[in-house]
Amino acid sequence: MTIIQISVMNYKSVKYIFIFFILILAGTNCDREKQIPVPYVYVNYTVYLSNPSNNNLKNPGGYLILPDIGNLGIILYRRYNFGDAEDFIALDLTCSNEPLETCKLELDEDGFYLVCPCCRSKFSVFDGLVAEGPARWPLKEYTTTYVGNTVKISN
Repeated sequence: MTIIQISVMNYKSVKYIFIFFILILAGTNCDREKQIPVPYVYVNYTVYLSNPSNNNLKNPGGYLILPDIGNLGIILYRRYNFGDAEDFIALDLTCSNEPLETCKLELDEDGFYLVCPCCRSKFSVFDGLVAEGPARWPLKEYTTTYVGNTVKISN
């Protein structure tokens, strides 16, 4: 065998191995359900904790619904995470199961879950994770920054 014959043979075997791996990868992706992301909306909002209308946020477990920012609004919730009373979470009120619909999440009567009125999915207000389906993905979370007497919400 000459060097040219060996290199042609190696090229063909590499080509077949490459095609084999592409087929394997394509076949494993067929059964996965694709997540439709919650549409991106620019958010840059400051909540002043000294404002009397925001008194509910002074204690852990308190929350504030901001209906005019995010997709369908945002809930700002004050957690008490590992002794940190300055821990806030901001979650979009758009259901991750039907993000292109106008199904605005509502806080349940106990104040622990956000419930979708369309598909009845439940999400924990503490971290945005799915507590009960049919939703499979958590809620969209925004960045919160606590500085002094303000909480900044942004993406």
